[in-house]
Parts: sequence; structure tokens; C-alpha cells
Amino acid sequence: MPDIDLSNSPPSTSRRWFLKSVGAIGVIGGALGGLVYWRRGMAGGKLTASGRDVFYGLTVAVVGPVLPKLPVEREALLREHLVNLEAFINGLPTAIQVEINALLGLLGNAPTRWALTGAAGAWKDASDEEVYKSLEYMRYNALPSTRLTYQTLRGIICLTFFSNSNNWQRAGYPGPVQL
Repeated sequence: MPDIDLSNSPPSTSRRWFLKSVGAIGVIGGALGGLVYWRRGMAGGKLTASGRDVFYGLTVAVVGPVLPKLPVEREALLREHLVNLEAFINGLPTAIQVEINALLGLLGNAPTRWALTGAAGAWKDASDEEVYKSLEYMRYNALPSTRLTYQTLRGIICLTFFSNSNNWQRAGYPGPVQL
């Protein structure tokens, strides 16, 4: 077999490119993971400010037509709902609490919120129309994980809101039939 002189061949950039790409992905992933942890949805069994912001905005979009029209009554009902949400989440198994916490962390941070919902602004500052569009974006997204995020959050909000018998009349439900 003849000896081949490889000293004049160009250097291979594929390995270098691969290492740079892996490094960049690692840095970006670590930064996003740190953001999600820093602005997580719950800490010590309580909703954080970020978690309250996410649930506040989403609740307005999900059950908005049932909420009172007067701002004072609406705010009082939403505050009560957030307390009930906190109690509901604390009653769930720890593994599910961790998953909900991760969802709230993703939706509480602008970069990941934008990726999941198309919305860049904070939930509490968004108009009802902006939040509704974000929910529709998640609901009809091509990715099953994004659709599952929508279904999970909508389910938690509806379960908590409509399990409170004080809200039944607002929804037009007279209550259970007396036997």
C-alpha cells in the first residue's frame, strides 16, 4: 500500500463545528433551565408571583365570560380562585406538582412563554384578547406537548373554578338536584 501524504489536506471542520454547536446548545439550555428554576411557579407550597401571574391571566381567558363585570368583584373572585388553585395543587401527588411547577416556570419566563404561546408580555398585563390568542396558539399547535400543556392548564383552572359551589350560579348551573 503506497504512503499518502496528508500534510497538505485541509483541516476537517466537522468535529470543531460539532463541539461548538454542542457547547452553544448546552449554554442556552442551561440558561433557560436556570430561568425556569428562578421563576418557577411554586415555592414552599405557595404560588410564587410568577405562578400567580400565569394562573391569573389564563383564568381570565378560560372562564372570562363567567367572571363578574365589575372590576372590584372580579379581582376578589380571582384572588379567591388563586387561593383555591394553590390548595388544589398542594393536594396533588408530588410528581404532578413538580410537572405543574415546570409548566408555570416555562410560561412565567418571556423566552419560553414566547416559544410555547407566541406571547412575549406578562400574563397579568396582557389584554383578554392577547391571552385568548395565546391559548388558541397552544390549543391548535402542531406539537402534541404544547397541546397537552394547554389541556392541562385549562383542566386545572376549570376543575378548581367550577368545584367551588359559589361559582355555579355564575355559570348558569343551579346545583345538584335534591333527592
